[in-house]
Amino acid sequence: MVRNTPTPFDERRLSRRTALAAGVAAATVASLPWASPRMLAQPSTPVMGNDARFPPSQELALTRIVAQHLGQGAIPGALVGVWGPGRGTWVEAMGIGDLTTAVPITTDDHVRIASITKTFTGTVVLQLVEEGKLSLDDTLASFVPGIANGEHITIHQLLNMTAGVFDYIADPVFDPAYQADPEIAFSPEEALAIMRQHPADFAPGTQVHYSNSNTYLLGLIIEQVTGQSAGEAITDRIIGPLGLSGTSFPTTPEMPTPYAHGYDAAAPGDPLRDVTRSNPAVPWTAGAIVSTLADLHTWARVLANGTLLSPELQRERLDGNPMPGARPGLDLRYGLGLVTINGLIGHSGGIAGYGSWMLHDPDDDATLVIVATRTEAADPLLVSLLPVIFPQRFPTAPATPVAGTPVGNLPVPG
Repeated sequence: MVRNTPTPFDERRLSRRTALAAGVAAATVASLPWASPRMLAQPSTPVMGNDARFPPSQELALTRIVAQHLGQGAIPGALVGVWGPGRGTWVEAMGIGDLTTAVPITTDDHVRIASITKTFTGTVVLQLVEEGKLSLDDTLASFVPGIANGEHITIHQLLNMTAGVFDYIADPVFDPAYQADPEIAFSPEEALAIMRQHPADFAPGTQVHYSNSNTYLLGLIIEQVTGQSAGEAITDRIIGPLGLSGTSFPTTPEMPTPYAHGYDAAAPGDPLRDVTRSNPAVPWTAGAIVSTLADLHTWARVLANGTLLSPELQRERLDGNPMPGARPGLDLRYGLGLVTINGLIGHSGGIAGYGSWMLHDPDDDATLVIVATRTEAADPLLVSLLPVIFPQRFPTAPATPVAGTPVGNLPVPG
């Protein structure tokens, strides 16, 4: 559902493959035209924005990287966008959006962005702090009683993943049930019951550990403070004002059209299953949002520039703690509801059928957005693209991330 920590290079993604499994078998990997001319030789996607295109040689290199990952990883489809003023714009939709009909994936398709949702939730919380309706020093127990160490856990610690609250997604009973049926019925009461029955992972403020429970709890706090549903608060404060017309906080498993289907396999070599439909109440404020490539481009810049916050609070937001398990040469940190990697700002996402990354370089106003339509398939693609797009920050390609390490969504950092 959502990986269990930001995971590029060893951040643990929302990747508990949690709701990653159920669905209807659509096709086997062996039966798909992964590298057929029909699939890989489609016309280039129209450029989004006014910037010039990348030079043809660079476009070819980037296209080859994406095609190689789709073929090697048996990934049905991918959306990739690179925007860099003065450098060029490259937007690509490659592969299939629906394996049943063989309809190509397009840049207009809606996708689940999983833990990137945490950046929206965190921003609303920080807005409430600036409005004096919350304090970063307020304790969890003041809003939600019964959580281990709740009287000592602060809003600040929930935001930066140092609270020590057990990740409800990792519950040994709920996890397999969700994997078996991503549309499983779920409620805040059930989420809280899971959190309350488990001891704390560690004392607040003593470690960094990605937990979807932290951002779920922040959603409950948003509702108490605003008197709105969390989805309404996020829509009124971020989605609406920014004109993110392709972004929504769903309350049902339905996807807005057009959309790219998401896929997963129960085990390596098994047939791919369509797991597009999943209950958004499970990831909720930790990973429920649906969006588009264009909207993620807009949101990445706003998030990184701190447009919706004061400069002082934005600086505090970016002052993150090192994530455990990061590869050598990677400065991977978790701030207040966002991730930084070697100075790039954003977040990752991983949920049943979809993997995503959204990163912005504030130094040259460059943005990278990746969406893959197979569970947790975005990380390897990111690793290959980073040294090509941001050579100054990544002189060499980082090692391929290890499954289950932090960076993620409702399983990655997202």
